[in-house]
Amino acid sequence: MSRHSISVSLAALLLVVAAVLAVVQHAAPKPLNVIFLTVESFRADAIGPERTPHLWAAAAEGTRYTGHRAVSAWTAANIVSLLSGLSPLEHGVHTRGRSLAPAWKTALEDLAARGWRVAGLQPFMQVQVFDNLGLSIAPGENWRRWAADAALSEQPFVLWHHYLETHLPYAPTAAFMPDWRALLPEGDPKAEARVATVAKDPAIPAGSVDFSVSDRPAIETLYRAGVTEFDAWFDGFWRYLNESGLRRDTVVVLTSDHGEELLERGNVGHASTTRAAHLHEEIVHIPLIIWLPPGDGRLPAGGVVDSMNDHLDLMPTVLDLLGVEPTTALEGVSLLRGGKQRWFGMTSRGGYAEKAPEAPLSFVYGVIDGRWKLQSEETDDEAGCDSLYDLDADPGELANLAADRPEQVARLHALIETRNGQARRPAAAGVATSAMGPPPEWVLPEGSGSFGYDDLAGRFRLAWSGPADADYVLQYRVGEGLLSFDGTLDVHGTEKDFGTIERSYWETWVVPYSPYRVRVGYAGDDPRWSPWLDLTAKP
Repeated sequence: MSRHSISVSLAALLLVVAAVLAVVQHAAPKPLNVIFLTVESFRADAIGPERTPHLWAAAAEGTRYTGHRAVSAWTAANIVSLLSGLSPLEHGVHTRGRSLAPAWKTALEDLAARGWRVAGLQPFMQVQVFDNLGLSIAPGENWRRWAADAALSEQPFVLWHHYLETHLPYAPTAAFMPDWRALLPEGDPKAEARVATVAKDPAIPAGSVDFSVSDRPAIETLYRAGVTEFDAWFDGFWRYLNESGLRRDTVVVLTSDHGEELLERGNVGHASTTRAAHLHEEIVHIPLIIWLPPGDGRLPAGGVVDSMNDHLDLMPTVLDLLGVEPTTALEGVSLLRGGKQRWFGMTSRGGYAEKAPEAPLSFVYGVIDGRWKLQSEETDDEAGCDSLYDLDADPGELANLAADRPEQVARLHALIETRNGQARRPAAAGVATSAMGPPPEWVLPEGSGSFGYDDLAGRFRLAWSGPADADYVLQYRVGEGLLSFDGTLDVHGTEKDFGTIERSYWETWVVPYSPYRVRVGYAGDDPRWSPWLDLTAKP
């Protein structure tokens, strides 16, 4: 065979191989990964070229939505809505001890069944409010290590990571801590004491501190310093995505659970920290940025979209991007199809810290239709007060027009009632009584006592005696005074592992809510409680 014939044959073979590879790649593209990055208590006005330069620069490669809103005033209700596509009225997670009913077929379960690895990494995910979402829980695992392992496995993944450090207390590390005392009236120790609570307490119930308007610059500065520290964290996150190659086949959705009040209504925080929830814009108006892989033109890279949308639209958008039809019909609208005309919100007054979690007594409902926004507080036995705002003329919601525009109040009330009446609920499941033995006894720890972070080696778990396949209930009482609350956790088996806990989490969340009382019993009508275990967390 001549050299010319060999060259022609080789060229033809290469053309055939290239064509086959092109067909294979076109027929079976690698499924996209998804990262949901939620930032705690992150207001819409917290981002910008000066406050968050790294995030702002990255946003130029994604699509920024300036009309995005949360659907509740506390973390779990919003996260469950975001990851399930169900409204708070449908999923029913109104406070601690509640979780999504197992009867719901969730979008994350759909994705897991289709081959995606679905996970969340936060230690606080071990609380009951995130049960039945379809997340496999890897508490405390480093997100970079997890993502690298997932990428090496070539299995597509969906990862939820929650950045917690922007929550109260506003206590950024030394490199980011501002001189907030310089912003207070000189020689005013009471002002310094008031603002110091914001820097040390994880919750500030309404009325517990008599803040002054003059405190606000210092409080805002502390809050925004934490946001700036998040921006530095985001810089490392974004660099890793690009340098690791994950950016090439990963959808990234960045938003918040909810916003944060900074004295607009006299309080600092949100539902679970003030126990005086509302749905004003500082709580519900939050950032949203979506990045598609470079070259994927289904959303405008560098675009800014001002149409209204909310957390219920995020899962439909992700499923649309992945080409997956949900098993359960979802209320939200894919952002590939445009925005929506109305926003609805709902929150319990106390969020996670409700005084009576078994039966919350007061809810706040909200609706936006065009320029008009209505908030309505309702209790079990009577209708509460209404607040009506013209968002075009009064974006800060300072002038309540309910008395002047009763026709708008009635119209918006009707929208809330119609929407609530259309909410779906799964069939209720009966409470099974577990196979029981003698009352459980504590195995780990064996008895009451004080424990430091090093004593637990950064990992906290409880264990008790009893049938290994039984269902149990953990009853707990946490904290003292204004920081006290109680509740229950459902557990299958004789152990509750809260996962790896970082030292900063221990100091910020575990120690301030000490002491802890906990006992365990069987699920059902005859719990046969263990003795109370009294635990004190040491700094």
